Amino acid sequence: MPPVNIKKSVGLNAVNNSGDVKAVKARLIELGFDWLTADDVMGPTTVKVIKLFQGIKNGRNQVNIMGNDGRIDPGGDTLKWLNALNAPRWMQMPPGSAAEGFHNHELEQTNDAHDFGTNWLADTLRATGVSYKEDYLSANPNAALFTLNDFSLPQGGDTPMHATHETGLACDIRLPRKNGQTGGVVTGQTAYDRKAMRAMILAFRKQTLASRVLLSDQTLVAEGLCIAAAGHDNHAHFEIKPPARIDPS
Repeated sequence: MPPVNIKKSVGLNAVNNSGDVKAVKARLIELGFDWLTADDVMGPTTVKVIKLFQGIKNGRNQVNIMGNDGRIDPGGDTLKWLNALNAPRWMQMPPGSAAEGFHNHELEQTNDAHDFGTNWLADTLRATGVSYKEDYLSANPNAALFTLNDFSLPQGGDTPMHATHETGLACDIRLPRKNGQTGGVVTGQTAYDRKAMRAMILAFRKQTLASRVLLSDQTLVAEGLCIAAAGHDNHAHFEIKPPARIDPS
């Protein structure tokens, strides 16, 4: 679609001219935030989506924090990101396969809806799976796949299961076991496969958008590969950062 051009501010405490609101909502729907209604009404759902979009482009893992003000101004950074060639898209995360080196365990959990995130995260995880397969699985075919879990909810935002995971920039990683399975193990147990976990982190850290890894494995922490964090001895937390914005020429 053509670039979004607005004459006045849109969103929370904004002017909200009819044509401007309609143009912004059309663009957000195109980017996958498709629970919005394609009309010119500015309501709380649209404000939440604007804040979610701002959280994504600001590289924040929470929606309702400073910097995500729910308002789009003419010439402002949020509008520039809406029009960017690499604007973030909201989507269900990929399932993965053995051929791709990764598996999305989250999609198997029908009672848990943390299945969504940004295309930035999806692309990074796919590339991580490829790298892990080439660099580690090729020589260790019985090792566990790079196994994903818990992204963001279908419409992003607050989730009682996590302090973050709100903006589709992070996911959990099930810990690999020496028998080739994943999960149900902590870093201090002999069943935990530290070599495979190291390889997964290294594959992730090769990616352009890789930001940080939380995992309370003191050996890998000492190697500078991850950060110890409370509650992260039975899974890892992988986070990405936004790319540099690519503006239309």
